[in-house]
Amino acid sequence: MSVLDRLPLLTTTGIGSLPFDEPIAAVRHATRAYGLPFCPQLPRRDGDMVREWLGADPLRCGWADDRDRERPAAWDAFLAAIEARPPEHRLVKLQVTGPVTLARALEHAAGRTGADGLARELAAWLAGNLAGQVARLRELGLDALVVIDEPGLAAAAGSGIAPDVWDPLRAVAAAWGLHVCGPVPWALVRAAEPDVVSFDVTRYCVGGEGAAVLSALLRRGTRVAWGAVDPVSPDDVCDVAARVSAGVAATVAAGAPLATVYAQSLVTPACGTGRLAADRERLVASLVAAGAETAGATWRSQPGARVG
Repeated sequence: MSVLDRLPLLTTTGIGSLPFDEPIAAVRHATRAYGLPFCPQLPRRDGDMVREWLGADPLRCGWADDRDRERPAAWDAFLAAIEARPPEHRLVKLQVTGPVTLARALEHAAGRTGADGLARELAAWLAGNLAGQVARLRELGLDALVVIDEPGLAAAAGSGIAPDVWDPLRAVAAAWGLHVCGPVPWALVRAAEPDVVSFDVTRYCVGGEGAAVLSALLRRGTRVAWGAVDPVSPDDVCDVAARVSAGVAATVAAGAPLATVYAQSLVTPACGTGRLAADRERLVASLVAAGAETAGATWRSQPGARVG
């Protein structure tokens, strides 16, 4: 049994980065506005997703002097919040910039190509850092879902990246996932077999190879996080629910049982909101929640549907 089985149908969660300046405000939002709480990444405090891990100098793999710490700015506030108010399902999410993305940034800065070897070294380094966070959560009786953020994975897929590059990170937590905010290299994702696949369905509709891969992964227990709200151009609740329903329908047409798809679906924004306004993030979170509720009502109206 996976720890993810404890999540309710169509659980909501955010995509890492939030636009708040203060960690306490960010944590309050991340732990209350979404069904699966997460430790927020704060670009205004931590740096962007590459510099957060590599420091101000992209050629140097280390921490910038003004951010000389191993944990995100929101970490202490996050621990205090979830210890005081743990989620009923006892699961929280951590997100880390992926080793492929970091390796490509370093190789590009050095004028080189071919990031597989460096990505493997970075994966081990990232896993060592995350292991301490996961262990601290375990002390609080909580399991961690570690989501690896690889925005440019499609470009890297053609340069020899192998699915075992994420093995060190896979071994750290109770469950692991891949978030891809650009085109999804479905063959690579299928080979990696993550516990969660998170991607943007506002720009990339599910069909063909994608539907077939998702159907196969769902049947083995993978969860799908439908990124159904575009933070930059959010629309209404009906559009959000329709995107989820369209993704579900495509995977069902490819062979996944309808009940399985709904039970193993999450709803999220398409990407993080770290560069937007705090009010926009609040709007996005409310649309994600309302869209998930509307999609859930659609499922519950099906003959013989299981309520979850």
